[in-house]
Amino acid sequence: MRQEHLDFITFCVGSLADALGKSASQVYRALRSSGVLNDYIVPCYDVLHTFGKEYLVAELTQVLKERGALL
Repeated sequence: MRQEHLDFITFCVGSLADALGKSASQVYRALRSSGVLNDYIVPCYDVLHTFGKEYLVAELTQVLKERGALL
């Protein structure tokens, strides 16, 4: 995994944690266990990193809902 992927994952986790009122570790575990991290965020990095924070939070929240992993 490249450094920019790690930086982006950190940004996504922090942004979701703030929006959902959860800890970063809770959000990270939900993303990882649901497959959103490795099956969505990393493979779609080239597109996702071009969007703003509000869009990313809404998008990732929706994906977590669809996978039954929303906190």
